[in-house]
Amino acid sequence: MLTSYEFTYRGRALSFVQQTIAEWCAAHGCALDVTSLLQGARFRVSGREEAVRDAMQAVRVWIRPAA
Repeated sequence: MLTSYEFTYRGRALSFVQQTIAEWCAAHGCALDVTSLLQGARFRVSGREEAVRDAMQAVRVWIRPAA
């Protein structure tokens, strides 16, 4: 069973990406954990399997406007 998805983002507009993911998680009943890195951040989305799978597909949508 898939209950979390973790990825690293090192691009521009980190706060915008974090806000976008946080809003998405709130709307889909997920938890978001963010770990600051020297460059960028590591994001971990946790929740129901369906929501985690949706998050995996949504990553490109979250990151595209920041690029």
